[in-house]
Amino acid sequence: MFDRFFKKSPKSFNVQIEPSGKTLSVAARETILEAALKSGIAYPHECQVGTCTSCKSQLVEGEIKALTDFSYVLDSDEMKAGMFLACQTRPKSALIINVPTIEDDPEVVDAINLSGKISSITRLTHDIDEVTVSVEHDLKYCAGQYANLSIPGISESRSYSFSNAPSSQGSNLLKFHIRKIPGGEVSGWLSSKNRIGETLRVEGPFGVFRLRKAESPILCIAGGSGMAPIKAILEQALITQVARPVVFLYGARTQKDLYDASLIDGIAEKWNAPFRFIPILSAEAKDTAWAGARGLVADFITSLDDFELSMSQAYLCGPPPMIDTAISVLNTAGVTSGEIFYDKFTDRSHLADMKI
Repeated sequence: MFDRFFKKSPKSFNVQIEPSGKTLSVAARETILEAALKSGIAYPHECQVGTCTSCKSQLVEGEIKALTDFSYVLDSDEMKAGMFLACQTRPKSALIINVPTIEDDPEVVDAINLSGKISSITRLTHDIDEVTVSVEHDLKYCAGQYANLSIPGISESRSYSFSNAPSSQGSNLLKFHIRKIPGGEVSGWLSSKNRIGETLRVEGPFGVFRLRKAESPILCIAGGSGMAPIKAILEQALITQVARPVVFLYGARTQKDLYDASLIDGIAEKWNAPFRFIPILSAEAKDTAWAGARGLVADFITSLDDFELSMSQAYLCGPPPMIDTAISVLNTAGVTSGEIFYDKFTDRSHLADMKI
């Protein structure tokens, strides 16, 4: 009878990940996400502290221990469906979990820290610059990922998505879209004087935002500097000759917030399937010559003609309010959560973008 008091707990538990079929060994005091990343599995994640919900997964079989209260970030339907956050969960038994965004053979690239030098700065909109950083050797990354930039004299690094697609060997010229933020340390530093030749540190790549393999139509939605990773994803898809129909909805406030049309037109002209780019302005004065779409991006999602919305994959990047509203509309239109991928830009600028 004393066996149950002195029986040792298992040192690890096997976790079977569906639909990929991967099996993971998770130590007793390890989270599922920690074990997955240690094993080289490209588990979806961004923050690792339970706020971004990118590592949201579904328990199919077994028992888990939650390290935090999931109800703060998951809704009641998700909780009833057995959803949990892998970064805040330890197994209490062998598990079977469902993580549909893990592909069978994603390439995992370890983050590295490189010395870089600003080689060019190009104005793209009235408040967004493309900053090109030359690094000491090629950095391998996937379009959609981001890097942390550390600038001398600024205490914390800042995260920026790559705005250019890499070659198969990586790239030593890295491009980022940096938006001027009122009171922003990095954008203020950048605009205070000529920064060509200035040195900084680049650490990356990070993140799991990338184009998933499928044959379904692609819906892209972006706002502000959220253009950067979407542009890079489309460039990389063009290189790999992806031939899926695309609709790209881009939200801005006024015409001065729009990128030059050639930025996307060049991709659209070479695309191997129908490609539509629709800029939408939310605060353009009524008496201007703008003849394009007006309103909120979310209002246009369900009005797309000749596009199989419910069968599409959606890629969203920009301010959180825009993304949250768009996801709600997509779900209502029949696009499942497993086919919606997003990257929320959560710096202080998103407050100004709430009406995109």
